[in-house]
Amino acid sequence: MRRLIQKIIFSSVIAAGLSACTVQPSIVEHLPPQTFSEKALLTGTVILSRPVVEKDLPNIDILAINRDMHLLLDSVDGATKSARLNILMEKLQDQNFALLYDADATLNASRVFVEQRGNCMAFSVFMVAMARELGINAQFNEVLVPETWSLKNKQTYVYQHINVIADLGIEQRMLDFNFVEYQPIYRQTTLEDTDAFARFYSNLSMDFLSEQKYTDAFLYIRKALALSPQSADLWNNLGAVYRAAGHPDHAASAYRVSLVIDSTNTMALSNLERILTEEGDWQSTNIISEHLQRYREQNPYYWYGNALAAYKQGHYELAVNDIQAAISLEKNDHRFHFLLGLLRFKSGNHGYRGHFQQALTLSAADRDQGRYRQKLEILGLEDIRPTRRHKTARSWNRTNLWWWLTR
Repeated sequence: MRRLIQKIIFSSVIAAGLSACTVQPSIVEHLPPQTFSEKALLTGTVILSRPVVEKDLPNIDILAINRDMHLLLDSVDGATKSARLNILMEKLQDQNFALLYDADATLNASRVFVEQRGNCMAFSVFMVAMARELGINAQFNEVLVPETWSLKNKQTYVYQHINVIADLGIEQRMLDFNFVEYQPIYRQTTLEDTDAFARFYSNLSMDFLSEQKYTDAFLYIRKALALSPQSADLWNNLGAVYRAAGHPDHAASAYRVSLVIDSTNTMALSNLERILTEEGDWQSTNIISEHLQRYREQNPYYWYGNALAAYKQGHYELAVNDIQAAISLEKNDHRFHFLLGLLRFKSGNHGYRGHFQQALTLSAADRDQGRYRQKLEILGLEDIRPTRRHKTARSWNRTNLWWWLTR
């Protein structure tokens, strides 16, 4: 899950969104000078009343395997990696293991097994730990799902997603908590363990922040930065901690560090913009606002969000313009084409059939196609069919791996 704060609650992460746009690095040159150095920001003195030391930082055994998990794994004896993974799934089923999604439960592997709950980060931790014990190379995989923005307590949040790729030798298998949210067209990247663990601690930091436990929030984001010091999103989250704790100058400096690392980090820009607005620095605010608008206009999901809002208000022509802008930037998202089909249909334009066909063609998951077909039947358009079989850039084996998801 990026929170920008970044709650990589993965399936919900708060923080920076897609940075698919081309950004001018000179934005940093136009920002106010940095009041506090990186070293000063990392001490946490204004929150802890003293500089942080190593023993203050949390140290969680994230991939911990307990005795009962070892007993289960010892009973898995498949000859191949694929067979061992399948047997593991069967044995978990036999034990009536059902993982309940809990957005606020960033748990380590053993707690996931005991409590049978967790968010996408927790699920991924659990699966990586179990798979590796079986000799399977499993890696954390960050999926840049379409941005979902929200504003809470004067902070900007964006949610992202994490899952697992298991390398079985002859194939790769995608292990995902909620596969319906995943689409192969989404940009994604595998993570080193240190980067994934940094996101784990960042999640917990944001949980403490929501509870106004600023000392714990600082210590956990500080741990995250110790693991991944060049993460723009984590510096952004450090800024969120400082701001919530009542230290806007420290927060502004942390946001600036984030932007030095990644000048396209729209969340850091948004959060810094609010601080500068409150301080009355209109010159810097206007510069940031112009950059933000430029970045968002180059993001197809910005236009998609605008189109959805216009559609719900019945402004179909306006929505058509916005969704066409989205499609011009990203042609392979079936939701864009289906929405355009709906808009054409609602406004009496006979060009809707081609858009519905394209949506069906691009649908990567059978569940999506089923949903679209139900909608088309309601509209009396059940005769519309895909024009061809769409091939995605990656082909994943998805065989019955999502059974533990309960709602």
